Amino acid sequence: MVEGPGATRNGRKAQVLIGKVVSSSAPLYNPRHAPLVGCTLFEAFSVGKEMFLIFNGDTEDDASSSDTAMRLHFGMNGSFRTRKVANHETQPPPSSTPHWKQNDLRLYFEDGNNPGNYTVAEAWDTTVNYPVSASSARDKFTNSSSRDVCSVLFNAQNVFTSLRQSGSRLNISDALLNQEIFPGVGNIIKIESLHRSKIDPRRIVKSITDIELRRLIRNARQYSMDWLQIGRAGTKLVYNQTVCGTCQGMTIKMQKIGGSSAADGNSSSNSMSRVTFWCTSCQPFDPTSQGNSSGTTSSSTAGSQGTILGRNPTLSNRTQPQCPQHGLRATKLSRVRKEGDNTLRIFFTCKMKSCQYFHWADGPFPSCQCGKKAVLRISKTEKSGGRWFLCCAGGGRGNNNNGCGHFTWATDDHLAPLSTLLTPLL
Repeated sequence: MVEGPGATRNGRKAQVLIGKVVSSSAPLYNPRHAPLVGCTLFEAFSVGKEMFLIFNGDTEDDASSSDTAMRLHFGMNGSFRTRKVANHETQPPPSSTPHWKQNDLRLYFEDGNNPGNYTVAEAWDTTVNYPVSASSARDKFTNSSSRDVCSVLFNAQNVFTSLRQSGSRLNISDALLNQEIFPGVGNIIKIESLHRSKIDPRRIVKSITDIELRRLIRNARQYSMDWLQIGRAGTKLVYNQTVCGTCQGMTIKMQKIGGSSAADGNSSSNSMSRVTFWCTSCQPFDPTSQGNSSGTTSSSTAGSQGTILGRNPTLSNRTQPQCPQHGLRATKLSRVRKEGDNTLRIFFTCKMKSCQYFHWADGPFPSCQCGKKAVLRISKTEKSGGRWFLCCAGGGRGNNNNGCGHFTWATDDHLAPLSTLLTPLL
């Protein structure tokens, strides 16, 4: 997921386009954007996980109702860039982007100082909404910037007040991801800031003390700003880990949390169930702290149900395939994502881009009734979250759209050859 730091960096990239006019001579990638031809980009900014481009076709002094806006939301894997092209070079370089990415935006802006040259704005795997209200976009920026986790106008007290007033009856996981409360916070920031604050992700906001809540806001801000500065997420102590990076214990649990988190049991319109990791040692859950609250953090959720992700120590001592040229340290485990006969199968490969090492990792797995290798997946439910199982690549639900229904829990014999390369979000 592209979280606040990524959206903020994209907003900064778009700043180079301000004052430039959408070209009428270069090809138009999307006919729906035709009204933008001849328009000038006057503003480019991000709010939380969104980016807005504000255009006006009249004069620079007129920020009026004639303004129009484009909204970009980068979803799970979206990206944005600008690049300069010369003399009608209207196609991107052949290897500039992965072939599996879908181009959703390409606008050519005239370079006033160099006629015939352009600055191109491009986005991939991104939701592009046009037109949207420019005034609504500006209002969103004005009203949300003080709570935006990456904004220069960030005010921790405003976030604290918003969590107490709007999110007090929510599960803390839902409250942090609510973009009306804390814009820019995504699942990784949520998980890592909760861990650093020693707060169990299943707690209700009103059960969290003021000291704990302020520490949580501070940690979310720090993790986000570090991410923004270096361009990638910082150290993940629990996210997608099997051993806690703080206590070094095999005490990490995972499950989907959220989506029905108000203390009265009603779903929040801004919440959805997300895979969450936490350390049961560093982030202990105290059921008595929940008072009389109901909701998702019930005694069954807070109890000992679920699966600890740490592996049997004897498994890592067994032999596993490795790159013959670069060794075990360069070997990684990957999954086939492309649609086809081998979809979702796992394999060993090498981290070195020039290396051609490849070895199927599912040799010990049984075949399903479809005659194909069963695929390895991980449970994300409350009772068995973190436990690996083998199922039909079609989904294992026993119907025509979801395969043959094959299902077995994975054993040590299945997992042993994968050793420490196996991560929960593979």
